Amino acid sequence: MRPSINAIAGPSRLSVQAQRAQAPRHARTFITLPQILPTPPLDPWRRSASTTSGQTDWLAWLKKATALRVGADGGTESKAFLFAGLGSYPHTPHSPTAASLLVWERASEALLEPDMTIGYEMTKGMEEFAGHLRGGRSMRAWLRGWVEGRTLSELMARPDVTAAFILSASVAILASEQERTGYNTLLPPGTSHLAGHGFIGTLTALVVAGRLDLQTGLTTQSIYARLPPDPPKVSKKRYQTTILSARHFHSLSSPSMFVPFDDPLVGEDGEERNKKRAMQLILDEIHGMQREWEKEDGEEWAAASTINSSKVLIVTGTDFAVHAVIERCQDLNLANPVMDVLMPCPYHSKLMAHAERQFGGVLDRCDFKNTPTEISPVIWDPITTYPLGDPSTSLVPFLTSQLRWHKTLSRLYTPAKPPIDAFYTVGRGAKGLGVMLRGELRKRAEGAPRVDVQEFGVREERKRTSMARV
Repeated sequence: MRPSINAIAGPSRLSVQAQRAQAPRHARTFITLPQILPTPPLDPWRRSASTTSGQTDWLAWLKKATALRVGADGGTESKAFLFAGLGSYPHTPHSPTAASLLVWERASEALLEPDMTIGYEMTKGMEEFAGHLRGGRSMRAWLRGWVEGRTLSELMARPDVTAAFILSASVAILASEQERTGYNTLLPPGTSHLAGHGFIGTLTALVVAGRLDLQTGLTTQSIYARLPPDPPKVSKKRYQTTILSARHFHSLSSPSMFVPFDDPLVGEDGEERNKKRAMQLILDEIHGMQREWEKEDGEEWAAASTINSSKVLIVTGTDFAVHAVIERCQDLNLANPVMDVLMPCPYHSKLMAHAERQFGGVLDRCDFKNTPTEISPVIWDPITTYPLGDPSTSLVPFLTSQLRWHKTLSRLYTPAKPPIDAFYTVGRGAKGLGVMLRGELRKRAEGAPRVDVQEFGVREERKRTSMARV
């Protein structure tokens, strides 16, 4: 029998604060996700007998059975979960459960409590955000309503709170599914790989894998989102982040486009192999412009900060330099701007080199668990495109190095070990990751292994609509 909501929620926040006040900082213990989430029933697969079709909920029974889907090899389906990053559009998860509300409560408290261990301090106005929901600091799970009634510009005016919402939403979705299906772990059985888009997505993967506690994960991402975009004692510049889409991708007469690296499942065709790919042409132009800026005063700079797919990349830099890149790509008929992305800093470019030392110190003080068990899922590093190393050092390059999302995923589906049967994008905010992945999977050579891409934690009617459009 499941514990009651009061039993899951635990003692009140005021009593917990009183206990913490009596103990020194170094003696505090953090509650990890497996501890705060509800314990499943002894037999979650047992259904009550029913003699009428109206009382037989076959749909609910089938939903529970999806946790143990059978893979192509006859064993449990191998799953890879993809988590949204700071550039995604946040959405409030539907139908809260006791387990998910507990996650939101812990997340809300974490943002309102300073953590001197890693140097986190509650910023000015945080009480106002909590009080906006008619409860102030005493309201439980106030963070869950953060995106309601706010535009994207308003959300990114406080990127630290928005980043906390994105991370918490992914964890809450997994907690709800765990409570609904009754499996023993936060991640469903068969989960073998995790990948997150950017720093926030990768930090989410570390939290759900149990390698970092929820409170430290939230405060760390908040510090990341509040890093200064300019070096100290330097005049502030205007920065821009823009998504570009390769024009040639839309031409029916153009050759098949792939990102500039070898794909083992691409057919060997001499003519195609000798043609320069569209993405490489775009990158060559950007590199040429960078050499021109370096010869000048060096005040202007832009870089291809992210390669999302074989046709989509993100350019980040000073306002003038980004506009120059867009103009050059349009003049050469290479790419079109899709949309600007509101970001607090020019991440994944050398413009953030001034923050490496400060942020490296924060990560060094985080208590990462660097000894995963044999059954722990592999967390992938979208910077190196290989499994993530020690997070205290591997996460620092997320400030200045290119985010190679496309190549990271290509290593997973061509092929991963163990092979992945299905990718799951967690929440509505990660839907774009699934759309791009489906487009790349369609380009694989004939006879490539089948790989499903599904949405996780999304309403059933939304799932059906999405699948019908694809």
